[in-house]
Amino acid sequence: MTNRLLAWSMLSLFAGLYFCFSASDFFRGFGVQCAAWGLVDAGIAIFGARSAARRKSTAVPKDEAKHIRRLLWLNFGLDFLYIIGGFSILFFLPASFWQGTGWGIIIQGAFLLFFDLIHALRVPIEAI
Repeated sequence: MTNRLLAWSMLSLFAGLYFCFSASDFFRGFGVQCAAWGLVDAGIAIFGARSAARRKSTAVPKDEAKHIRRLLWLNFGLDFLYIIGGFSILFFLPASFWQGTGWGIIIQGAFLLFFDLIHALRVPIEAI
């Protein structure tokens, strides 16, 4: 799971850096969001992988599954807030840079929404 998040974060980061140098205000706003979310997602993936490795030796698998599933469902709820925030920016800030910013947040939030949902559903029920 952390490897998939890290791959997405690298894609976001490099795409964001590319778009940050665009002549278009829209794509600069979009690029800033992609790069920022890419950095945050990379941090989460790296921290998550290290934390999982430490917990692997001490945690009971059933407890670990509960913890991961609960965390994914919490993040799933937060992802909706990110998407709503992105749409709010689109609605309230009509300038091109802010429109790109809004769409950047929406796309990142939508990816994370599906990422968290798919991974939460993949935690075996019998492990909980």
